[in-house]
Amino acid sequence: MKNLLVKIVLWFSVFTLAFELPITNIAGQGFKFWMFSVLASGLILLWDVCKDGFLKIKQSKILLFGLGFIVFSFLGLLASPEIGYSLKQIFVLASLVVLGIFWEIYGNHKNKIFYSALASGLLLSVAAALYQNIAFEFGWLHFEVMAARPNAFFPEADWLGMYFALGILPFLVALANNKFTNFSQFLRNKFVFYCFTFLIITALIITVARASWLVLLAEMVIIILISCYLKYRKNIRFSLGYKLKITSYKLLSLSLLFFSLIIIPLILISFLHLSRFNIPDRFRSIFFREHIITVAENPATGEEIKINLEEIEQYRAGGYLIKEDYIIDENVVSREEKARGAWDIIKEHLILGSGLGATMVATNYQHNANNLFLEWWVCAGLGGLALIISLMAYLLMKGFLMLKSNPQSAIIILAGTAGFIIVNLFNASIFLAFAWFYLAWLLSIVKSENRRA
Repeated sequence: MKNLLVKIVLWFSVFTLAFELPITNIAGQGFKFWMFSVLASGLILLWDVCKDGFLKIKQSKILLFGLGFIVFSFLGLLASPEIGYSLKQIFVLASLVVLGIFWEIYGNHKNKIFYSALASGLLLSVAAALYQNIAFEFGWLHFEVMAARPNAFFPEADWLGMYFALGILPFLVALANNKFTNFSQFLRNKFVFYCFTFLIITALIITVARASWLVLLAEMVIIILISCYLKYRKNIRFSLGYKLKITSYKLLSLSLLFFSLIIIPLILISFLHLSRFNIPDRFRSIFFREHIITVAENPATGEEIKINLEEIEQYRAGGYLIKEDYIIDENVVSREEKARGAWDIIKEHLILGSGLGATMVATNYQHNANNLFLEWWVCAGLGGLALIISLMAYLLMKGFLMLKSNPQSAIIILAGTAGFIIVNLFNASIFLAFAWFYLAWLLSIVKSENRRA
């Protein structure tokens, strides 16, 4: 009975991570699908405590770090600008910690139910993202929060991009190493598997979530480099020339595989007009702080007006000339301003922080610090910052140590942690359920390796 319940809750809790939009409001707090799983997973953990004591739960690293975050968040209440709001945020945080413990204990990285639920959520999100951009192009009802940027069932496109970029990692690793035993029968065909990752990357590209693009590239580079290193190491008994030949072949084949997963979707997006954005220009803007904007020029007066993508046809019909121009990327400027605003709050309460949600309150509930590390410092002081840095350092250390004993798991740990760090330099995922799931999944792999040792 318990095993069946665990399977149901595990599948449901992972699948519903694709639905981050609130379905209703309770006491001013958005209630989301994954929150249904909190009570069920809590009861399962309580069952374990009653039966075996704290034997299982005390092994959870999420428990250790989660309790630390909660304690430092309570200390931050001393300087919170709105204690009631911060208390509600702590309650949500505690709910995520409970789910994280459940995922870490029962979400074995070799569990087919686990990957089936993740794949189902990703595919549903891909379908929603593709529909949204097609609907936008044809003027149908599209539900996009930002023009021509799909958000599927997330509040914004950047969060959907994070979901795709991090969620695709186990499938990329399996594709690179031709190991599909952990997945359902449907995904054990390499061609089907390739098409699956192809669709996710296509949807990721049209979100125009540039931080998530960087994550995808970082994951691919790490997978290629470590796979080549392992291939080289395995063939150490042969001559140096032969080793280099084997390694070069592995490097070339993996690079071509991943290159095709990027270049073919880009061609498809351009050919089918799946995005109105200039994708290469948006990628270039990551490094050069500027991007192309659309301008409508009045031919009679020469006056230029910056317009949105959905307004192009309207202005063109009005006789305006549609042009493109380069400007400093407002998103970069905005993120710099948010970082400065966060630092201003930090300076006021450097040690203990200002309570969860302090940046939201300070900006009239418009945004957070857009940086996970800054956000924890703002909310939970130096203790919160030290905890998140320690968690990242712990995962990276374990990843490097596992290169000898379990290289396939090491690839996931190292690429996954690097990806999580990169995307959270531009986002603050404290209350994103998928981010906690992702950390729990990485920690479950570490736990499995520790058990083997």
